[in-house]
Amino acid sequence: MKKLMFVAVALLFSIGATASGGWDDDRPIKYSELPAKAKSFVSEHFAKEKISHVIEDKELLYTEYKVVFTNGSKVEFDSSGCWTEVDCRYSVVPKELVPEAIQQYVDRHCPQSKIIELRRERNEWEVKLTGGLELTFDNDFRITEIDD
Repeated sequence: MKKLMFVAVALLFSIGATASGGWDDDRPIKYSELPAKAKSFVSEHFAKEKISHVIEDKELLYTEYKVVFTNGSKVEFDSSGCWTEVDCRYSVVPKELVPEAIQQYVDRHCPQSKIIELRRERNEWEVKLTGGLELTFDNDFRITEIDD
């Protein structure tokens, strides 16, 4: 009975947290408040871009950061300042960020396309090309999905 009561209370708490916006807490922060690793990344790869704003997204168990540039590009970082996504909507992802195997695949199979978005996750890499084609690679850079 105690277990059932605990599950019911936990479920009600979860529903209430979700309905009230949950643990999600996005707030603008100053660039200086970014983790050092994220600031280093921005200054190395986006030094010529002007920053529009920086967002800190606090979740229950982790924090993410988003740097948005005035040209529409954005970079997302995990709590330690490692980049997780680079979205260069109107330009191309800096070549030095693209793993060589992914670049070779794009050059060979989509020579007219450029990489405009690159996302790395725990078990895969997602790539978006000009023209809308999306490619997914596993951690060994084998193509696992093509979505047009």
